Amino acid sequence: MPETNLSKQELLYRYLDLRYPAVAIKLIEEDEFLVPEDALRPMEHEHHHLALCQAFAISRRDGRTIYMRKQDHWCWSPLITFGMVPWERNTPGFNAVAERIEIEDPEKGSAFLENLPRLPMNKYRGMLIAPLDKAQFTPDVTLIYCKNHQLLKALLAIKSQTGIPTENSFTPLDSCTYSIIPPFLDGNYRITVPDPGELVRAVTPEDDMILTIPYQRDEEFYRGVQYWIDLGARGHFNPIVKEDFQRPAFYNFLFQEWGLNTDKE
Repeated sequence: MPETNLSKQELLYRYLDLRYPAVAIKLIEEDEFLVPEDALRPMEHEHHHLALCQAFAISRRDGRTIYMRKQDHWCWSPLITFGMVPWERNTPGFNAVAERIEIEDPEKGSAFLENLPRLPMNKYRGMLIAPLDKAQFTPDVTLIYCKNHQLLKALLAIKSQTGIPTENSFTPLDSCTYSIIPPFLDGNYRITVPDPGELVRAVTPEDDMILTIPYQRDEEFYRGVQYWIDLGARGHFNPIVKEDFQRPAFYNFLFQEWGLNTDKE
């Protein structure tokens, strides 16, 4: 972490002007003693189920810590991909999903399902979810729900430290899986499009994207955020469409070197 008195969430608020805090995620193996006593266990405490995207939404909007176990889930995808149920080709469950995956070629559909990112079977007992500013644990990954301009600024922070573009791949489904498992396993940043379940059941705004910060990149990312804050960058961009707009001095230097027009003033 950069030397600063600001917490991680305060850095994000200052730099990205987020409406809600980022979401801290920790995968729990046998060490359930790490789960705070006040964590909501949906079925045990309130006798209802949640989709995982709904748990993310409740955590960031209502400030709640939630512990999701197998019996709490109300959506098929995380049960499969987080290793809570068997998943093999040509089983009744696999075939039922394959019929609804909406990939025209059945073989491509089956291949897609076989290649879903997955954690080992029965390795993790549950998932601990909390707003970053209230998390009583070190997150495995942090999810930042952000608008396009906020994502742009986060990517600037990343690039300031890595010096390379952030590579990514996209899929329109299973955002709870893709926003967590690949970055958790490979330690790379990831941008995820919220899927239809996020939009409909978790009421995620249609212009939101999800940026995942894996624990391996945590220090690097917040160092980049601090770097841009120190440069004076924060809040929203102020767009204006104006011809011959005033440019930084190095633009004029380059254009002069190339024999092109420079600013009149």
